[in-house]
Amino acid sequence: MRSLTFVGPGNLRFDEVDDPTIVEPTDALVRPLAATTCDLDHHVIADKTPFSLAAPFALGHECIGTVVEVGPQCSGVAVGDVVGVAWHIACGTCVQCRKRHPARCLRHGDAQYGLPVNGTWGGTFSELIRVPYADYNLAPLPTNVDPVHLASIGDNLALGWETVVPYVSEMVEPQVAVFGGTGSIGLYCVDAALHCAGARTVYYDDDPVRMAVAEKLGAEVADINGKREKNFDLAVDASCDPEKLSKALRSVVPEGYVNSVGIYFQDVALPMLQLYMRGVHFHNGKGHARESMTPTLDAVAAGVLHPELVTSGIYGWDEIPDVLTSQRAGHKPIFVLDT
Repeated sequence: MRSLTFVGPGNLRFDEVDDPTIVEPTDALVRPLAATTCDLDHHVIADKTPFSLAAPFALGHECIGTVVEVGPQCSGVAVGDVVGVAWHIACGTCVQCRKRHPARCLRHGDAQYGLPVNGTWGGTFSELIRVPYADYNLAPLPTNVDPVHLASIGDNLALGWETVVPYVSEMVEPQVAVFGGTGSIGLYCVDAALHCAGARTVYYDDDPVRMAVAEKLGAEVADINGKREKNFDLAVDASCDPEKLSKALRSVVPEGYVNSVGIYFQDVALPMLQLYMRGVHFHNGKGHARESMTPTLDAVAAGVLHPELVTSGIYGWDEIPDVLTSQRAGHKPIFVLDT
């Protein structure tokens, strides 16, 4: 089969590799229908992360697909099911997984598709992938929506729900700020804030394309380099920029929440005294995709969320290397594998 390989900065290619096989009785094999980039992938390709030192490796950790084979102990998924694949490798039964923290799985730690971290699991820009603990890590897709636009459900799309809804859905007249910059995550957060949590939502960015998407979703839009309000119950830092993170941290009310979904590969100075004086709750960390995939899919099936508005383009599978190393990629390109 073909698998997309990150060779080095700005250099991607398809390699012929052996098909994965069922190794454990709880495994399943999934053939992608559509795959997309995590915001992090764009940074990897552009050499903004340390991962170039580990090249070459298979890229990609967001896809939806069809189950083509299951191990003898799989009872929750069957051949022919159309499913979303969680980005992380998680057992679903350890203490951390039972706490709904699969990204901290005690058996597999940081293991994931698409990056050489804690093992090698291949990438979702491959024509076949092995999914361990398939009953846990696969989520059935709703039948009443176009599955292509759900390609990000295993990470960024579910992270939008996770970052916003549990924090403000029970508030009266919540106010949410989203500081964009990384790509799609901020836009998925906007969608969740507006349509799942009913929040007044302001989207800050300086990219006209993303700002137009946020406006189409229903957000107020403002220049991230200008002044900002300071009365938000929740601010989302999806900027991956220390200066803009500082703005997000200073934009919430006393006892407000700031969730950072941008990844910082170097230490960042924080306004600790101001955070202390106002009792700001700051969370930074990887998303626990599997626990958020089902409620996110339920919201999409109900017509509440609009992932199709975030998609920046749909391309053929053969176009992956060229699109992802060009200016055509945009913030959320989706690639369809012909069946």
